[in-house]
Amino acid sequence: MRTIAFACGLLSLLILAGAALAGGLAYPGYDHLRQYISELGATGANTGPGVSFAFMASGALLAAFWLMCAGLFPKSPPLIIGFCLGALNGLGLFFGGVFRCDFQCSLASPSKAAMLHELLGGLGYLAGIAGVFVVGLTMRNRPAFRGLFSVALGCGVPAALAFWWIHPAFEFDGAAQRVVELALAVWTVAVALSVRRPAEAVG
Repeated sequence: MRTIAFACGLLSLLILAGAALAGGLAYPGYDHLRQYISELGATGANTGPGVSFAFMASGALLAAFWLMCAGLFPKSPPLIIGFCLGALNGLGLFFGGVFRCDFQCSLASPSKAAMLHELLGGLGYLAGIAGVFVVGLTMRNRPAFRGLFSVALGCGVPAALAFWWIHPAFEFDGAAQRVVELALAVWTVAVALSVRRPAEAVG
């Protein structure tokens, strides 16, 4: 189970990163600093179907990873809550692929799918960031995992700050989104590496 969890976490990140990089190359004039990742999966985008499928696959694997963590790590209510918040981030990504934003993620006259995309994606980010702090603070009192507390601060703080810059009024909103994604990815890798420890060390 530990190997499966580790594989799910890493594969989720590789799929999302691959979709963003490949989609950006295939999308004419795409600017990673000024455009959302979701624009690559938007309705009407030439990369839309493929990137949206990648969102769904990555999100499902990420949700599975965090739910497996809830069973593999020491059983405590705060940890279970933190891992479930991480799973909600995965579900936000999954439904971001199901409900695609309008072309260029325009909110001028958004469709119902676009509104759901914004709502579920935003809630997913908030849940994921909250999960980082909940799990990190809980691990602070566990000697075997105390290092995760430092990683949680190093990832959670910049993610929380960058989240509030993900809006059209900020010129580099795409860069802000990448900061959030990178911070959550580093956190996922750190936890995935901890999952690889022997059962007696994790459980």
